[in-house]
Formats: sequence, structure tokens, C-alpha cells
Amino acid sequence: MIMNAFHDAHLHVLGIGYSASIVDLSEASSIKEAQELLRKHLDNGKEVLLARGWNQLEFEESRMIEKADLNEVSMDKAIVAIRTCGHVISVNDAALDLANIRDARPQIEGGTFDVETGIFTEQAIHLIYDALPKFTKEDIKGFLKIANDLLLSYGVTTVYSDDFSMLNVDFEVVLEAMKEAYEEGILRVRITEQVNLPKRADLKRFVDAGYANKLVHPNFKMGPLKLLADGSLGGRTAYMNEPYEDEDTVGVKTFHDDELLELLTIADDAEMDAHVHAIGDGTVDQLLDAFEKVMKNSKRHNHEYAIIHTQLANKRQIARMKELNIASIVQPIFLNSDIPIIEERIGDRAKESYLFYSMYKEGLHTLLSTDAPVETVNPWHNLYAAVTRKSIKYPDLDAFIKEEAFTLEEGLALYQDPPGHFKGVFMQDRIEIDRELEGLEDEDIKDVKVLRTYMDSELVYKADE
Repeated sequence: MIMNAFHDAHLHVLGIGYSASIVDLSEASSIKEAQELLRKHLDNGKEVLLARGWNQLEFEESRMIEKADLNEVSMDKAIVAIRTCGHVISVNDAALDLANIRDARPQIEGGTFDVETGIFTEQAIHLIYDALPKFTKEDIKGFLKIANDLLLSYGVTTVYSDDFSMLNVDFEVVLEAMKEAYEEGILRVRITEQVNLPKRADLKRFVDAGYANKLVHPNFKMGPLKLLADGSLGGRTAYMNEPYEDEDTVGVKTFHDDELLELLTIADDAEMDAHVHAIGDGTVDQLLDAFEKVMKNSKRHNHEYAIIHTQLANKRQIARMKELNIASIVQPIFLNSDIPIIEERIGDRAKESYLFYSMYKEGLHTLLSTDAPVETVNPWHNLYAAVTRKSIKYPDLDAFIKEEAFTLEEGLALYQDPPGHFKGVFMQDRIEIDRELEGLEDEDIKDVKVLRTYMDSELVYKADE
């Protein structure tokens, strides 16, 4: 069957390639198994051993990886193990030495760290990242090639992507590497960059250099400001109005209200919209207040603001999003990992969570995305979760709030709704899949395979026969 290609409304192109280049801990079912995977890669010829993908919810030990666990792997080589969400990392003593962090020190705003456990969250993660060896433009182009090939193999030809936050590299180096990757034919997927510059000085430098809304290459455009206003549900760093049910914390509020407002205002003055990560209901309220203030004081009239994730936005907040005309970029595929923990984390509040279909039916501009590499970029796995509200990882668990399910036709329509600049060329992209969709059973959605992908009538991917 021939059909339209896919547009993923939020992921990390650079992060996809980078994650594929380091140790994959996503299949580890225990901390011991994670340790064994790390030991196999100790002789990687690099100063630091990087890994990503662990999830304490899938460990036999039911706890996070800690410094002591990583010290058992090596006391000499720095090890940085990134949780699947990217909002929590664990490090060993050698990594603390590399970052010159050995004794307790004051916490930083918008994050937490514990020298005893080696666990860092949110903004505190950069205390470690900033000490790591810098990646070169050639490294970055290698990551981009990996990601480009993977995206095309799934029929994803156009994306919103957050790339400036993925590596401890200045945004101009990343921007130059991406431009060169297009010019060298390494990168074909069309990207509207979600400009992740949470520091005022960097954002001002970006704006003053004339990058705002700039078309850097015919397939590469600077887009909205991207900010991470809280963390993740799995890591208990999503910022909540009330404490979590299973721990006495409300999560992490990344920005003070005035700080968030200032960043949004700088972007607005440069005619940049904003797409902001908000998972906890506390962050959603903070963000809606900030959006409303900016719009009231703005010289512009047509804002295209969006909240990315909105997992815990309740019906009151959805009504306010509609009133303010705020779009929602959602990831049904998060149910794949989250179904076992939602009620455990937030109790009765779970009844008003992951309300993606309600957002759509209320008339919010709703777009689908995967947030890859947090979850697989495979659109068919995302559509499976959108339609069934079930988890592929945990097939024995019941559907979560089945009333929030999309039809396959609805899901496809939201998956084929690109940003305006690339809409015309995107609508010419096609994929060939291995079966007809008419009459397809819901359980079979996850098994659909892409055979060929075409951009501008050119074959850019062909599955092995």
C-alpha cells in the first residue's frame, strides 16, 4: 500500500544518532545485567564510558542505578549512565573526579544532585556534561547520518527536532555541523529546529546573530524556542501541584516564573514562538500563566505556542489551553513505559492524565510525536498506543483509560500534519508499507513495516529483500 509519509512533531535527531553510538541499557532487566553490559564496553578507547536507556521500573532490584553500582564496574574509568528519559543520570567516582565534584556542595537551581548516590537530575546534570570531552563536528555528522537513515527507514521525512541540548557543544557548532551534513548529503530529513537555549545569554546571542526563524538550508529551518520546564514522571522530576503518592516530593521546577517569562519575551520580541516541555500539572499551570502574559504584552497577533507532552494536564487545564489557543504535542507511546507506574506515582489523579484524545476533541491543535530516543521513533508503535492505549512492553496490562483512544484514521491524520514551511513538499512524500490498512486489526498496527520511502519522488530508503 502507498500512503503519505510521517511528520514527527518532537524528537531529537542528534540524540537518536548519539544514543545509537553509546552503550544501550534499554534491555537490561536488572542492575547486574546493566553492569555486565557496561563491562563489555570498558575498553572503548575513550576517556568516558557513556550509556543510556536504563529504567529502574524494569529492574529486578526496583531502584535506580547508583554510584556504588558503577564503581563496581570501574573505579578508574568515568562512567555516565543516562536514564531512558534523559532527565536523570548516574555516575561513578571517576566521573565525579572528572567534574571536580567530590564533596557536598550547594544545590543548583532547577536540579538536584547527591554525591553519595551519584544521581543527578535536570539542570544539575550539566555539572557532569560540561566536564566531558567535547564532541567534534565530524562526531556530530556521524550521529546525524545514523539518525537520518533510521528515520527514513520508518517513513519519517519531516520533524520538529531539539538538537542544541543533546551534547555539551555550543549551539553554533551543532548548527554548522547540521548545515554541512545537508550540503554533503548525509542528512535528508527536513528539520524545523526547536531551539533549546535555556540560558539568557545564549538565546540573546542566537537572536542577535540573526538566526531567529532563519532558513539555514532548504531542508533546515530555525523554529520555535524550546525549553524544558520540568522533568519526567518516571524519574519523579515532573513538577506537580501536589506531592507524588509514592514519595514526598513535588518534582523539579526548572525555571522561576520571572526567568521563564523573560526567555519567552526575548523569543517573542524576535518573532519566535515557543514549544515547551511540561509534564507535571504544576508546570502546565506555570507555563499557561507565562504564555498568557507574553501574549497580552506582545506586538504580535498570531502566536503558535505549544506544550510538549502535557501528560498530566487535567480537564481544567485543557479548557484553558483551548481558550489561549495553545497546541499540544503528545506522545501516546509514553504509555508503553508508563502504564505500570501512573497510578503508583499520582494515585487518583491518574483518572485525569494522558488525556490526548480529549485535547483533540476539544479542538486543540494536537500533533503526534515520539520524543525519540526516549522511546522508539517507530510511528506504528506510537499509533498502536494511540489506538489501543496499551503497552507493547507490558501486553498483559489493561488499556489505560480506553475512552482516550484515537481511531487509526485520526491518528494518521495527526501524524501527517507538518509545520507550514515544509507542508507543500512534505505532502509529496510517500511510503510503501507491507499491507493494506483497511480492515487492519488493532493488535497488528504495531507490526506494520515500511518497504520504501520517497522524498520529492526520489527513493531514499528501501528495505532489504
